[in-house]
Amino acid sequence: MTEHTEILVKGALSLAALAVVILRARRPGRLPAARAGQLLGAMAVVACAAYFNFGLFHGWSYVHHWEAFHYVLGAKYFPELGHDGLYLASVAAQLESAPEVELPAEIRDLVTNRIEPVYALAEQRAAVRARFSPARWRSFVADNDYFVRTCAPAYFAQIRRDHGYNPSPTWTFVGRALCRFLPVNRATLTCLGLLDPLLLAAVFALVFRTYGSRTGALALVVFGLGYPWRFDWIGGAFLRLDYFAALIAAICLLRRQRHALAGALVGYAAMVRVFPVLFAVGPALVAVRDLLRRADVRWAVRFAAGFVAAVALALAAGSLAGRGPAAWGEFAANLAKHSSSWLTNNVGLRNVFIYEADTFRQERVNRNLIEPFAPWALHMSRLSAERRPYWLAGMAVFGLLAAAAAWRMRPEEAAGLGVVLVYAAVLLTSYYWVILVALALRRDQGVAVGWLGLNTALYGVHLIKPRAEATFGAMSWGLAVLFLAWLLPQLLGLIRRRPAASA
Repeated sequence: MTEHTEILVKGALSLAALAVVILRARRPGRLPAARAGQLLGAMAVVACAAYFNFGLFHGWSYVHHWEAFHYVLGAKYFPELGHDGLYLASVAAQLESAPEVELPAEIRDLVTNRIEPVYALAEQRAAVRARFSPARWRSFVADNDYFVRTCAPAYFAQIRRDHGYNPSPTWTFVGRALCRFLPVNRATLTCLGLLDPLLLAAVFALVFRTYGSRTGALALVVFGLGYPWRFDWIGGAFLRLDYFAALIAAICLLRRQRHALAGALVGYAAMVRVFPVLFAVGPALVAVRDLLRRADVRWAVRFAAGFVAAVALALAAGSLAGRGPAAWGEFAANLAKHSSSWLTNNVGLRNVFIYEADTFRQERVNRNLIEPFAPWALHMSRLSAERRPYWLAGMAVFGLLAAAAAWRMRPEEAAGLGVVLVYAAVLLTSYYWVILVALALRRDQGVAVGWLGLNTALYGVHLIKPRAEATFGAMSWGLAVLFLAWLLPQLLGLIRRRPAASA
C-alpha cells in the first residue's frame, strides 16, 4: 500500500467515523441506540485494523528498524554509548563486520548536532570505540551487523542522520532490563515490538471497563485513525507508547478512585518523557479548590504520595541504567540540545507565532547543502527568540483557560487538561500527540468530535500538500482553535456562576 493510498483510505475512514459519532451523539431519535452502538463498535474495529495498516505494517516488515536501531542498541549499550556515541560506534562496527558495504557519506555528530562527513570523524570514532571492553565490542559489532545486512544502505545512511538516542535514564533502565541479554535479530526485535500492542490492549481494556463501550469505542476510533501518530512513525518500535499507556491508565484510575496508583503512573510517565508532568497540574488545581472549600483532600494526598514515590524510584532506577547518577546531568544536557532542533513535524502553540508563508513554500530549504533544512532551522530559531513574548502571552492565556476549566472538574477530567498545557508549553513531534486520545474520555465528547473533524482535515491537507510543515503547521493552528472553542465557554460559565452565587 502506497502512502497516497493509505492517506486516502484513512482519510475516508476518519470522515466516516466523524459522521457515525455525530449521528450517535446528535440524532438518537432517528438512529436507535443499539444500531448507533453497533456502528460505532464497527468503526472502532476498523480503526484498529487501520492503525496497523490492515496487516501490511511497514510493507516489508512489522519491525520499525529505524526506531529499533536507536532504542535497542541505545539502551543495551548505554553504559558505553551514552547519548552521543551511537552513530560513531555504528560506523566503526560496520567497518569491521562489513567493509564491503557502502558507508554513509555523512552522519550526524551527536555532540555538535551537525551533519558531518563521515571521514572527518575518525578521531571521535576511535574515542567511542575505546569505551568498550573487547567482549562488549564484539557483541555490539554483531548486533549492529543485523542492521547493516537487513537495511538498504541508503536507508541505513538516513538512520544515522537522525538525532540519536534521547530517552531518559529511567526509560533506559526499563529498556535495558528488557533487551540487555537478547541478541539482535528479527525474532527478538519482533517480540520487543509487540510490547506496545500488549500495553495498548491492556489500557483500552481498562478504558472499556471504566467508561463503558461507547467511550471505549470512541477512544479506539481516535487512536486508530489519528493522522499525526500513524503506524509509519513508531509502530513496531520498542516500548515507545509506555508513557501513553501510563497516562490513559492514570485517568481511568482517578475515575475509579485509585488515586495513589494513578499518581504513580503519572510520575512514571513524567520520568520517561518529561512533558507528562503537566498531566498532574489539573488534579493539583482540583486539590487546591477542595482545600479552599474545606472538602476532603485525602484523595490528593494519596495521588501526591504515589507521584512522589514513583519519581523517587525512577530517579534511583535511572542512576542504575549504566552511567551512574551522572546520567541525569547528561540527559538534561542532551534534552536541551535536542529541544533546540527544529523539526518539520513539531506541533505546538509556538508554531502559531513563527510559521510564515515561506515555511510552507520551503523557500529557506537549500537542497544543495549537506543539511538542506539548516537555513530554515536558523530562521526558525531567530523568529522564536524575537516572538518569544507573544508565545509566553499565549501560553499564559491557555494556562489560565485550563485552570478555570479545571476549577469546575473532577480530578480525572482535570488531568485530561494536560493535553492543553502540553500544547501551550511544549513543541512535541507529531507522534506524541497520541495523548489527544484523552479527549475521548470526557463526559462532554464534543471536543473529541472536534478533534475527529480536525484529523479528517489533516488527511485532506496531506493530499493537497504532502509535506510535514504544511500538515503539522495546520495542526498547530487547528488545535489552537479547537482548544479555544472548548475552554472559552468553560471560562464564561465560571464567570456567570460567580455573580449568581454571590446574589
